[in-house]
Amino acid sequence: MVFVILGLAAVLVIVIALVFVGDAVGKTSNMPDQIVVDVHEAIDFCAEALPSDVTAVMTFDDLRRILRLHLEWIQAYHWSPEGNEEGPILFEEFDALDYVMERAAAIRLEVPRGHVAQVIDVHSSYLQVMGAIHLEDPVQVEADLAELPLNADVVELGGDETPELDG
Repeated sequence: MVFVILGLAAVLVIVIALVFVGDAVGKTSNMPDQIVVDVHEAIDFCAEALPSDVTAVMTFDDLRRILRLHLEWIQAYHWSPEGNEEGPILFEEFDALDYVMERAAAIRLEVPRGHVAQVIDVHSSYLQVMGAIHLEDPVQVEADLAELPLNADVVELGGDETPELDG
């Protein structure tokens, strides 16, 4: 009788464990892919993408510190993950720049505002390329697709016309 009770207890423990593991796996599989941003890669990307007049006066350490402040701003304002019910978070164009300039002054990092703006633009491009953020033009987001201008590459066709395909 003792062996039957121990056997049932073992089966019950295994079933409970499998249910909890299955639940955790289900939650994890529904999560978006995790993006790992390599600091050295980000610095190299930004250093290569910045204009030469900016890189001529900015050290790698200055660039690293500005990138860190920009990431701090992103974290402080809680960029919404994909699938957030509240929708995307919209920011004014200069929110990040004002934040980074204020924090740079606090840590005694003296870099011209124009250079910081260029670094933020390039860093945002890097984060987009990595898939860490997705930036959309708020005008495009709010606009009715029917009212947007046609792309120059798109040709309007009449009723019975068929497009000609190149070679």
